[in-house]
Amino acid sequence: MRKTIILAVVALMGSTAVSAQERGNAEDRAKAMTERIERAGDRMATELNLKDEAKKSFLETYASYQKEMFATNQNQGQRQEQAERGDEKKELSKEDAEKQMKQYFERQEQQISTMQKRLEVQKKYAEEFGKVLTPQQVLKVLNPQRGQQAGREQMRRQGNGDNQRRGNFEGGPRGGGFGGGQRGGGFGGPGGGGF
Repeated sequence: MRKTIILAVVALMGSTAVSAQERGNAEDRAKAMTERIERAGDRMATELNLKDEAKKSFLETYASYQKEMFATNQNQGQRQEQAERGDEKKELSKEDAEKQMKQYFERQEQQISTMQKRLEVQKKYAEEFGKVLTPQQVLKVLNPQRGQQAGREQMRRQGNGDNQRRGNFEGGPRGGGFGGGQRGGGFGGPGGGGF
């Protein structure tokens, strides 16, 4: 009887410790995510040259926007590991092939659903951001990769101020032919074929 009570107490203490650790990890992840959002918001506000009240309003909206976007990712559920499929080289049975096809379509449906949720969040926050930002700035916030690409393109165009011919198509310093690099061009470039 005494052993049973001791074992029960030890088990209870162990489960309490594990549960506390899981709560701690979840709190740590939430705190880290909040810090990442704040840093990204500050960078974006600086890039958009926002000051005072406009910056404060933007940062609040940006934090809400990012949290809702992260929430759409969390709803995706767990994906099937490729290990479950077994050896890809062996011949699949009809049942296995049908099962994999069904799983494939379910994953596609889930991705489409997630994309739809993300689109709705972006539409909602485009209006919110529009209260503080110009349409160009809103586009930069909603699609930061586009802004980065535009910046790289502008830097590339500015390149040399003496209007030297540049680029892959013109046989400029990167090599001749389409997609040519310094070590070997693409079509017709030095070094032979390939893209």
